[in-house]
Amino acid sequence: MRKLLLGTTAVAAAALFGASHASAQTAPTVRIGGFFEFTGGYIDDDADRNAVTIPAVGTNAARTVSRDKVDFRSDAEIHILVSGKAANGLTYGAAIELQVDNVTNSGGAGNGGVVDTDEMWMYISSPTLGQLQLGDQDNAADQLKVSTPGIQNLDQSGGWDEFTPPSGDGSRYLVTGINDGVDSTKIIYLSPQFFGFDFGISYAANQSEGENFLTPTGGIQRDGLGLTNEISGAVRYRGTFGGVGVATAFSAMRADAQESNGVLFGGVPVGLEDVTQYQAGLNLSAYGLTVGGYYSWGKFSGATRGVLREGLDNSTNWGAGATYRMGAFEVGAFFAEASRDNGTAVVAGAQLKDREQQLISVGAVYTLAPGLEMFANYTNIDNKNIANNATNPTNYASQRNRTIDVFIVGTRLSF
Repeated sequence: MRKLLLGTTAVAAAALFGASHASAQTAPTVRIGGFFEFTGGYIDDDADRNAVTIPAVGTNAARTVSRDKVDFRSDAEIHILVSGKAANGLTYGAAIELQVDNVTNSGGAGNGGVVDTDEMWMYISSPTLGQLQLGDQDNAADQLKVSTPGIQNLDQSGGWDEFTPPSGDGSRYLVTGINDGVDSTKIIYLSPQFFGFDFGISYAANQSEGENFLTPTGGIQRDGLGLTNEISGAVRYRGTFGGVGVATAFSAMRADAQESNGVLFGGVPVGLEDVTQYQAGLNLSAYGLTVGGYYSWGKFSGATRGVLREGLDNSTNWGAGATYRMGAFEVGAFFAEASRDNGTAVVAGAQLKDREQQLISVGAVYTLAPGLEMFANYTNIDNKNIANNATNPTNYASQRNRTIDVFIVGTRLSF
């Protein structure tokens, strides 16, 4: 989605600013933004073959059929953006992002559309002391990370995964950059830029969005049944040397694993590891061309932020790619790979091999008018040694290997 460029903030330093002329202050103003996206996909997925069971009727026996190969989807968000300026020069505001998910629940209209908040947060800003964000916003590690360059709908986890069901270990995609802390409620500080350098740090007490007392017997966020005490940070550099733009960053996060008595492995309880993830990335840009990549590693399972049982090795992701822009036309391509340790379980006389995923993707975007784009891309996804459980692999999934080809054509209106 379109990023919100809201300046830099630091409410903790507000008392350091002297009073300015009252005429400098501005009452909060509200504007509306967002996007609508329509996408058509053609999917050739090993997991779709004979995936649907047609039940028996009378003398007609049950049978299996494959899923359809063509599908359409739509996605939309409405962004409510508030901004104001205090008499002492501080700027402040908030962002509330309402999303229309392609799901149906008890509160939906029954047609696959419900509206909820994607992110919502406030900020207070000083150009000299930095930015403070409060609320449900991406963590500092994600906001400052440098990853594989991409274009609209061409991303390691963008576009293609919306058309595919999860694998046997619960993951659609493994290849992704450092996690964004999902929409847990956080405190985030982002520094101003000094000689090309800036940094950020964030903290979330748990992975939820505030207490939930809707049901007397239901769990609440302070029960410790999810990740807690998540801390993330990053240091970034951006500059230009001889006409070549340089962006590089190191990002990191850690979180305590949920309270548990572990998981069973070989009939013996085994503990869970605290989650860690690190990422280093570099992009170089000149004459419309951007090339770069990243490497990410740490103690996590699945796509990111999942816990591992003790005894499993670090997970790794890496990717490299390039984009080129010429006027209203932009093209891009990338290759990425992920590896997960499947442990020491022995199946059919052999140890489980590591879970692997490889992505190759190419695509193009054309800007028809301000805010209006058309895009098309192709992604090949190759999955090897899919386990039965991402946190505690003890066997292969029923479908050990899986290859997917996804062709996408769509249009996006940003406003």
